[in-house]
Amino acid sequence: MHTNPFATEAAQYAHLRPTYPESLFAYLSTTVASREVAWDCATGNGQAATHLARYFGGVVATDESAEMIAQAPRDSRIEYRVAEAEDSGLEAHSVDLVTVASAIHWFDLNEFYTEVRRVVKPGGILAAWTYYTPVFDSAIDVLIERLAHEILADYWDERLHYVVDEFHNLPFPFEPIDAPRFRTDMRWDMNDLLGYFETWSSSVKYREARGAHPTDLIKGELAQLWGDPALVRDLHFPLYMRLGRV
Repeated sequence: MHTNPFATEAAQYAHLRPTYPESLFAYLSTTVASREVAWDCATGNGQAATHLARYFGGVVATDESAEMIAQAPRDSRIEYRVAEAEDSGLEAHSVDLVTVASAIHWFDLNEFYTEVRRVVKPGGILAAWTYYTPVFDSAIDVLIERLAHEILADYWDERLHYVVDEFHNLPFPFEPIDAPRFRTDMRWDMNDLLGYFETWSSSVKYREARGAHPTDLIKGELAQLWGDPALVRDLHFPLYMRLGRV
C-alpha cells in the first residue's frame, strides 16, 4: 500500500469510524466452501476482523500501520500482523476469504491482486467494500456535500475517485458475484459527526496545509440544522461492494 494517511489519527479513527452490519459477515460466510481462515487485509482497528472471527476458525488481520493495529480489540481467534497488502507473508493457498474494508483504493492493485491469487485457495473469495458520505435524509446531507465536494475538493487523493464512483470503475479481475445491498446504521451526536469528518484523509491534508479545521466552515450552519449538539440522530452509510471468486 505504501501510504498511510491515518496512522497519526489512529485513536480517533478507532472511535469514530463506522462499524459494519453483522448481516454482511453472515452473508460472506455463505460464499466460501470452507471457513478455516479469513484474511482481513488493511484491518485498521479490526472493525471487520472482529466480526469475521465469529464465522471462521481463524482470522489473520494485517495492516501496514502498527499504530492502527494497537487500537484493535484483542481476540484469541485473530492474529494481528504488521504487513503491507501486497506482501502479506501468508502461506500460499491458505485462505478461504479475503476482505478489504474501505481500503482497497489505497493499494497497488496489480500487486495486491497477484498476492490474492497466491494466498487464496482455489475458488476462494475476495470481498472489497467501502462507504462514502453519511446519509441523514435531511438538509444535513446538503451541507455534507458542500464539505466533501467544495471545501475539501482539492484535498482528496486521486485514488478516492474509486470511492466517489461507488466502486463501479474499480478494476476487479475476478469472477463477479452479485451481492445483496448492505448499509451501516449509526446514531451520532453532532460532535461525533464533526469528529468523523476530521478523520477523512482530505481533512488531514487540509489541516496540514492551512493549519485549520475544515469543519469550522460548516459548524455554524450544522448547529442551526442540528439543534442541541448532544441530540443523537440516526444516519446510515450505504456500503458499495465488489465480490468475486478467485
